[in-house]
Amino acid sequence: MPWNHLTTTLAPLLAALSLAPTAAAIPSDAFAPPAPAHEPAPAPEQLADAAAHSFSTPVDPFLFDPTDPFYLPPERLPADPGTVLRTQDAPHLLNVGGENLPGHASKILYTSTRADGAPTAVSGVVIEPAHAWPGDGPTPTIVFAPGTRGGGDACAPSRGPWLTGAVDPVGQSVGVNYEIPMYYAASLQGIRVVVTDYICLGTPGPHTYVHHTEEAHAVLDAARAGLRAASAPTDSPLAFSGYSQGGGAAAAAAELAVEYAPELNVKGTYSGAPPADLPAVMTAVDGSLISGVLGYAMAGFSARDPEFAAALDGILSDEGRAFVDDNAAGCIGDSAVNWGMRPTNSLTASGASLSEAAFADPYLTDALTAQNLGQRGPTAPVMISGGDHDDVIPNDQVRQLGRTYCAAGTPVFYLEEAMPSLTGGERFAVDHAVGMLMSQPQALNYLIDRFYEVPVPDNCGAF
Repeated sequence: MPWNHLTTTLAPLLAALSLAPTAAAIPSDAFAPPAPAHEPAPAPEQLADAAAHSFSTPVDPFLFDPTDPFYLPPERLPADPGTVLRTQDAPHLLNVGGENLPGHASKILYTSTRADGAPTAVSGVVIEPAHAWPGDGPTPTIVFAPGTRGGGDACAPSRGPWLTGAVDPVGQSVGVNYEIPMYYAASLQGIRVVVTDYICLGTPGPHTYVHHTEEAHAVLDAARAGLRAASAPTDSPLAFSGYSQGGGAAAAAAELAVEYAPELNVKGTYSGAPPADLPAVMTAVDGSLISGVLGYAMAGFSARDPEFAAALDGILSDEGRAFVDDNAAGCIGDSAVNWGMRPTNSLTASGASLSEAAFADPYLTDALTAQNLGQRGPTAPVMISGGDHDDVIPNDQVRQLGRTYCAAGTPVFYLEEAMPSLTGGERFAVDHAVGMLMSQPQALNYLIDRFYEVPVPDNCGAF
């Protein structure tokens, strides 16, 4: 598979990834956009100015500051979703060469919409591309929907120095922006990068984990805000990309784009290992290393729906309530350390597992199932990836989402991650994480192809 345009940007990572097996269904020329135009080497005086910029521009502290005024929304919010409320310079690791070497970043605080229609403020980041877009037309944009970070504000991708992560000593949580190499890979191809923190991840309030309606709003409004912050044309080409939680959010944005943000020029979507069927996914993660994600979801859904909160309280034990409260303020690493691989029957009043107790309650079941994906067919092409050895996201429901989109007329390219299990079936989420690494080169190339109007690969009926 020709990945030459990527190996110039993330050579060490991609050299390792290129050794991984890939799906036999991928044609050899499926993902091969032109390489970006060569950029001249910076002059010595430019490097001197860049060094001065790097050392003089303040960065966020590692210690999480809940009073950081940037993340505190104004009392009155504009009714127009995607409005940029404020921006702030955001130095990052590849920015050591200065504002334009390679890609100036800004935090953004923008407006979005909660499930009940109320306006809300969401934080995120815009990275202007490191190189000029070598194709025709305006600079394209990829909106990245982050994978699972946690429930606490310290977990937000925009938090911390150089966009790397933050430590909350009070909440005893550590956020890590583990997907930042993917943002850089896109930036170095001449693509604008927009990253959303999601609703109430970074800003005050409980984060609405896997609430696909709110996640879709956050992603679509991040696209609007990113274009506005860059003074880019409204019809600039854009795409959505995400894995795991992000895969679900990207797919949800693709489904709702025509209804919620019809002015956006969506060219394609990458959805990796999406949690499409919430009951199936929550059952799979129950008792795994990342079972704390159940706490993220239950805290977020409860904050949006008093009836959900009452029904949930009726099935939880005291330890279960502590589980929800602790994870609502924690990050994924903390959740794994504190709650990972533990049976969840101690979390319920009945002694059933947490997922069994939840899905025995009709109201909880209906509320969660209402957020399943596949309720609409995206109008732009979609690439979906998944693997049968994924240890926390069942691949049957991933494939089914692809088939549902195919039946709705959406061109779908399904990538099977042909990687054997590294943990013998133990649910450590390792096989899930490896799937993310394996799929990223193909995913980025797929989206770049959409910007170049390359014929869309479609293997509907073959998976």
